[in-house]
Amino acid sequence: MPSEAAVEMMNLLGGFMISQGLFAAARLGVADELVDGPRPVGEVAAAVGARPEPLRRLLRTLAVHGVFRLDGDEAALGPLGGTLASGTPESLRNMALMWMETHYAPFGDLHRTLVDGRPAVEHHHGVPFFEWLGRAPERTALFSAAMSDALRALRMGALDGIDLSWAATVVDVGGADGAVLAELAARYPRLRGTVFDLPEVAASAAERLAAAGVADRVGAVGGDFFESVPAGADAYLACLILHDWDDERASRILRGVHAAAPAGARLILMDVVLPERDVPPAAALLDLTMMGILGGRERTEEDWRALLGGAGFALDRVLRPPGPCAVLETTRV
Repeated sequence: MPSEAAVEMMNLLGGFMISQGLFAAARLGVADELVDGPRPVGEVAAAVGARPEPLRRLLRTLAVHGVFRLDGDEAALGPLGGTLASGTPESLRNMALMWMETHYAPFGDLHRTLVDGRPAVEHHHGVPFFEWLGRAPERTALFSAAMSDALRALRMGALDGIDLSWAATVVDVGGADGAVLAELAARYPRLRGTVFDLPEVAASAAERLAAAGVADRVGAVGGDFFESVPAGADAYLACLILHDWDDERASRILRGVHAAAPAGARLILMDVVLPERDVPPAAALLDLTMMGILGGRERTEEDWRALLGGAGFALDRVLRPPGPCAVLETTRV
């Protein structure tokens, strides 16, 4: 009989097939058809344009992982099913679509990253990730939507740890579609702010801010945070931005914030802080993602202290709410 270790390794080696199964279910919108309750597999298949028998087999496989439930001919969402549906609070459907379009194939070159240190995506596409992404507007739009989902899912209680009651103005560096700053502006009615990101991303942020009803106080500005960031704010935010980059490039971003910020201004980071041991699975996966796609990394508290100190910021406090993201409070010195 095969050993338990061999069976477990078989399951791990087959993970790529599970990923593709999740992508197929997300692309067809299977979970969306089950949000309102159980339905016969044949009905779901007709609604999404699939054949009933292959769909039944996919549902059965994903049911093992808690994504769906299959009871005879009736399908339903499992405990994780809502994450593949559109528009649910915990939705990661855009992430499922984006990772298969942008991450899956490049990770076939991960072994080359281990040899020469270059991100797998550069081996696969020949250019850095964001350069490749920017060549197709539809990829940029999918990436922005996926990052919005990821921020919502990963930040969990971390956003509650950001106190801006003292600040009059804030700049969200790499603020993506503006979701974070829109939520903070709603919490602090006197706060004025700027979402700062690439020009094509800032355009979508302006739409989000208007929809949130805070566009009279929060604007969106396009630019390159490796060159400069808007100056003169009381507070600067960077939410899951610096982990994208190696220490040299992360330091460039931090030095740009330091140059723009007045004396005593505060920089607040929402990012992963790795424990020295027993790294949680989600944090370990994010670290591998950074290595393979962007060349970035997740950091321990001491790593953060050294990185921030080298760019002129003192790490004052680290808050660790539930979930993979921590809040790092720093002061410009």
